[in-house]
Amino acid sequence: MENFLITNANILTFGPRSKNIRNGALYVGRGTVLEFGTEKEMMNKYESEPVKINARGRLVMPGFIDFHNHLYSGFFPNVPLKLKGDAAYNEYMDGYWWPLAGKLSSDGIYYSAVKGIVNSIKSGVTTIFNLHSSPSCIDECLMDIAEAFEELSMRGVIGYEISARCGGDKADRMFMMNAEFCEQYKNNPLINGVMGLYNANEAPDSILRGVSRYAERTKTGVVIHLSESENEDEVSVRDFDKKYCIDRLYDIGLLGNKTILASANYVDDTDLNIIKESGSGIALSPSSSYYKGFEFSPIEDIIEREIPIGFGSDGIYHSIMSEASFAHRILRQKRGGFNSANKEIAGIISRSSFKLANKFVSKAVGEIKPGAAADLIFVDYIPEHEITQENFHTHLIFGILQSRVACSIINGNIVMKDFELVGIDENDLNSKFIEYAGELKA
Repeated sequence: MENFLITNANILTFGPRSKNIRNGALYVGRGTVLEFGTEKEMMNKYESEPVKINARGRLVMPGFIDFHNHLYSGFFPNVPLKLKGDAAYNEYMDGYWWPLAGKLSSDGIYYSAVKGIVNSIKSGVTTIFNLHSSPSCIDECLMDIAEAFEELSMRGVIGYEISARCGGDKADRMFMMNAEFCEQYKNNPLINGVMGLYNANEAPDSILRGVSRYAERTKTGVVIHLSESENEDEVSVRDFDKKYCIDRLYDIGLLGNKTILASANYVDDTDLNIIKESGSGIALSPSSSYYKGFEFSPIEDIIEREIPIGFGSDGIYHSIMSEASFAHRILRQKRGGFNSANKEIAGIISRSSFKLANKFVSKAVGEIKPGAAADLIFVDYIPEHEITQENFHTHLIFGILQSRVACSIINGNIVMKDFELVGIDENDLNSKFIEYAGELKA
């Protein structure tokens, strides 16, 4: 992580009031943004800096944050989906998804994480919130994933999908391993641990209470799948004292400002009011909802309540730019009107995301400011008009989100330059991907 000066940059800061500095420059050191301003000012101050990176007039902005990924699914698309076209969601999960997760080896876990991280880097993602599942390979699985993150310099928030679907003994092992990982990485500058739960409506109170007590004692964050499919509350009411899932989470103490609720496709006004009161955030994955045949979360009601929101890929795709664009189309269709949804989606990307992410990471992300992580991307977008408060949202929706990422810097490390990954032999990696994807066909 050497010091360097980024020159010839069109800087877009994001944050509470995003600023645009045309003909700008940024000084980076020890993985941190130390200073930025006009190129003239910065060159006068750092002219003797030996390492300079020419942004070539491109937009230099914070990298995107993937708030919900399942990197273990990286090789699943290579396996034929042998289900009828009208198969229900539980048939898909029980007949395809979970059996594949159960076949992952330690090396398979590592290389599936590598594949997902590489694709994320190419898409301009610099932080991944990742929930893992490999019930046949539990004990060291999060360490395998952390190794991939560290070797590729990807910032990560990592947890395990603690679940009772494989029995109580394995659920206990999942919990202990996840908790040990969180302890081991609590002071790591690049990786942080979270406790994960899948699926909350099916988890017995003993698991929920255990996670809640641990999170409260250690101030660890929690990521929970909630209301992804339509019948989840029916299961919760049937099996747990006639309580809706959101009420169980609230009563047990699992909702709070360090909780992210993933999916939230089938939440109503009462659910959202409870989420708002608790301070929890929501990770939305529009492409995944569409892929699985679900309704999409009531994004307009979440925005109206000012609940913190981030976009996630859910292990289906890797581009948060695509997820935001998809959400924009959905919200515009719901609201109607030529200008609808522009400011709302731009607000999620530039303001809500960094507020939510910074509750979970070691160094500030999602905003260019002195002291923030040097997690930066160069977007191949050179606007004809200066980006202002009045037109920021249209630049983002119709320009930035539709453009390629030319360069990615994470924690001050250049991981992609001029569209080429740095220090990575993709041909060698592809042969490994083919090898370990073969495990799933056995």
